Amino acid sequence: MTSNFNKLSVSQIRNNVTDPFYFSDDLVIAYINPSSVPVRAIQVDGFVALIMMQGTAYITLGSGTYELKPNMMMYIHNDSVLHKVECSSDAGAYLVAFSQQFISDVPVDISTSLPVYLRFGKSPCIDLTETDVAEIRQLFGLIKTMLRSDKELHKANIIHTLFTTAFYILSDINQRRDIHTKQGRCEVIFEQFMDLLQEHHKHERNVGFYAKQMKITPKYLSSVIKDISGKTAARWIDEYVILEAKTLLKYSGMSIQEIAYALNFSTQSFFGKYFKQHTGYSPSRFKRKG
Repeated sequence: MTSNFNKLSVSQIRNNVTDPFYFSDDLVIAYINPSSVPVRAIQVDGFVALIMMQGTAYITLGSGTYELKPNMMMYIHNDSVLHKVECSSDAGAYLVAFSQQFISDVPVDISTSLPVYLRFGKSPCIDLTETDVAEIRQLFGLIKTMLRSDKELHKANIIHTLFTTAFYILSDINQRRDIHTKQGRCEVIFEQFMDLLQEHHKHERNVGFYAKQMKITPKYLSSVIKDISGKTAARWIDEYVILEAKTLLKYSGMSIQEIAYALNFSTQSFFGKYFKQHTGYSPSRFKRKG
C-alpha cells in the first residue's frame, strides 16, 4: 500500500540531532529536545522510542495528542503518522531510532517481541518507574559505549544482544502494566486473538479461521484488532508468520524447504514469494545475512 506521507529515515534523524551515537544507518541514540525532530505529517521509516527525562512534550500521533512527562515512554512505529511536536523549553528525552532491518536482526523470542509491538500499537505511551528508567539509562550507557568502541569484529553482535535485553525489560514492564489494567470486551478479544495466533500461525493464515475459533465474524474481528492495535488482523497474521520465518531462517539450522513446510506453505517457491513480498528480499538472501 502506498503512503501519502513523507518518510523520515533513521539517517535523517541522526542528521537533525546533536551529538548522536549511531550504528551505520540502522540505529541512533541521542539526548534531545523532542521538538528538534522535523515534523510535517511524517512517518518514520523504522521505529522510534522517546523516554522523557524532564519537562513536558505534547506529541500528536495519528488522531491523538499525548502528553509526555518525566518517566514516560512513547513508542512510534512505522505505521504511525507524526503530525506535531510541542515542548517546554526545558524538555529533554532520550531518543532511540532504529530501522526495520536492525530490529529484524535482534535475536528475540517471537512470543516476547510481538506482544511488545502489539501493546504499544494499542497505546503508544507507558509510565515507567524510577527503577525502570535507571535500568534503561544503564543499558543505553552500555550501548553508547559499544557504538564508540573499536571492537569492530563483534560490535554488531554485542549491540544486538544489548537490544535483546531491552526487549525483555519492555516485556516485563508491559506485563506489569497489563496486570493492573482492567480489560474491556475489545481488549479481551485482542488477547484471545493473540493467544490463538501464537498457537496456530504456523498452519493458519486466514482471518476466518481465527474468527470461527472465537465465535465472531471475520469483519468484527478485523475491526476490533484494527481499533486496538492500528493494524488489521490479516496484517498481524502476516507479520507473525514473517517473524517466525526470520527466526527459523537465522537460528534453526533448517533448510528453506523444511521451513516452508513447517509453516504450511505448499511449496518452497510459494514461501519464497510470500517472504519477499513482505520483506523485500528472498529467504536465501536473508539466511546468508544471518
